[in-house]
Amino acid sequence: MFRAPTGVAPTEKSTFDNILEKDEITVCYMTWPPSVIKDPNTGELSGFIIDIFEEVAKDADLKVKYTESTWGGFPADLNTEKCDAAVAGIYPTIGRSTSVSFTKPFFYAGNGGVVKAGETRFKTIEDLNKEGVKIAVIQGEYGHIYTQKYLPKATLVVLEKGSDNTAPLVAVSSGQADVGLIMSDVIAGYVKIHPEVKDLFADQPYSTTPIVWAVRQNDQELLNFLNNGIDYLKSVGFLDATAKKYSPIGWYGLKQEYIAMT
Repeated sequence: MFRAPTGVAPTEKSTFDNILEKDEITVCYMTWPPSVIKDPNTGELSGFIIDIFEEVAKDADLKVKYTESTWGGFPADLNTEKCDAAVAGIYPTIGRSTSVSFTKPFFYAGNGGVVKAGETRFKTIEDLNKEGVKIAVIQGEYGHIYTQKYLPKATLVVLEKGSDNTAPLVAVSSGQADVGLIMSDVIAGYVKIHPEVKDLFADQPYSTTPIVWAVRQNDQELLNFLNNGIDYLKSVGFLDATAKKYSPIGWYGLKQEYIAMT
């Protein structure tokens, strides 16, 4: 049995050491179709981000154990060791970085909005910053964060995050709001089957956001492992192939500049 030399404290095992010892990594997730999809009947997970993480784990001979979390709660779940990593369409905000560390971005998400098909008042995102304009957003999602900071004159219709990301768009269709903001990939699918609305920023999203995974701040070895996995899968074309599998018309892209989702 190994014993530390006299006067030298034993080295505490890192999260990554424990993962390798168990051959298993515990992952918190938040649903965000088509990135993270949960089958309502079986609970089985699929999606763009799930496939990428599973490939990283498979190449390292690791089993993945999933536990559901929330957008507001995943940092606490990480820091109380409920999970080793968190995966979803996570935005690496400054506020979140005070409690967790983020991987490098592996794709960028466009953010857009819908209005009624005959709407002519709005051309740019700045046009929404007016009294009387109702903007539907999902609580805690990027559109909510953006409107609070940059569109203070507008009236927000804040919707709870459920399993359906189209809630802000439905609010426009039903007349509950003038504008609905959400990620561009969600909009692209919605406007195809809802002719009563149109994509306000079809040619260019009003903003783009990097998408990452998260770990505890002191888990540098695990962070290095995940970053290496992202780099490798990008270099061999796995990221591109997976994107096409879920979004054959190109809603997800992997260029470092603007990622088209239309």
